[in-house]
Amino acid sequence: MTEVDRPPNDPILMEPGWAEARAEGTLQGLRMTADEFFDRPDDGYRYELVEGVVVMSPSPRMRHQVVTMEIIRQVNVFLTRHPSGQLLAETDMHLGRAKGRDFVYRPEVLFMTAEHLARAGDRLVGPPALAVEVVSQGSRRYDRITKKVDYERFGVLEYWLVDPERDAIILWRLRAGRYVEIEPEGKRFASEAIPGFVLDLTKVRKTFPRP
Repeated sequence: MTEVDRPPNDPILMEPGWAEARAEGTLQGLRMTADEFFDRPDDGYRYELVEGVVVMSPSPRMRHQVVTMEIIRQVNVFLTRHPSGQLLAETDMHLGRAKGRDFVYRPEVLFMTAEHLARAGDRLVGPPALAVEVVSQGSRRYDRITKKVDYERFGVLEYWLVDPERDAIILWRLRAGRYVEIEPEGKRFASEAIPGFVLDLTKVRKTFPRP
């Protein structure tokens, strides 16, 4: 069954072809507003809201989580000494609305500035300064294309895409409303989304699976 012929009351599984259906304007599935999405009962599965359509994405594997935890460890060590905001993991955030449809994503890691957090209530609304996605089985196109487009559109300052299977770390930074890929200096990356923080890429890559 494809996204085009899937019953409209079912969430979309992140199957091959669903991203193309979105690009063609034929994405069908269970539709919700952001308020309805946040108020849904927790059934133990991982969902996101793409153009108002509920998408079910795969749960992270153990290796995926090891990579994520190394990034969290590095950032938290820095924030303990230089508090400037809050790092959150696996947290729903309402990026915004476009053409009357809501976008709610759940990146592996996100960073909210102290100013943004001061305005936040029980829900995260508006783009974070940083979003980090770790590619898992079946999510490469979703993370690399769909989420990149939406993070750029709504103004996420930096987007780090980590692809352990391909030994790749892609670092995008917003410049004049468009993402520019940033080449790190050597094996370290100086973030602007978290001022003063430098990501040790070598330590992150040490968590990648080896043949």
